[in-house]
Amino acid sequence: MPTYYLRGNVMQVFFWIAYFVVGIVQLFAIMDGVAYALNINKFFAAMIALFITYIPLVGSIAGVYGAVNVWDWSLLQVAVLFFWYVPVFIAVALIGGAGELFSRSR
Repeated sequence: MPTYYLRGNVMQVFFWIAYFVVGIVQLFAIMDGVAYALNINKFFAAMIALFITYIPLVGSIAGVYGAVNVWDWSLLQVAVLFFWYVPVFIAVALIGGAGELFSRSR
């Protein structure tokens, strides 16, 4: 099996694991933020958090609210943790577009 194939799979697995781990942290941040904002029980906050955690941008914004207001994290720390995927996907799209552009010019 070629080594470039293995490297591609390793990166794909790494990003899925990172996305899942950040999602778990985000789940708890949303749960605490919903409980704080609505002044409800943690059980009901968990039900709401389970619903919105993996909705892109909505879950991240709700996680930012919980982490900043309940956990007292700085906005920069939270933005780096919950919005890491935005610059990564932009970079991948730009690299893929550049690769496509240069492959056509040959």
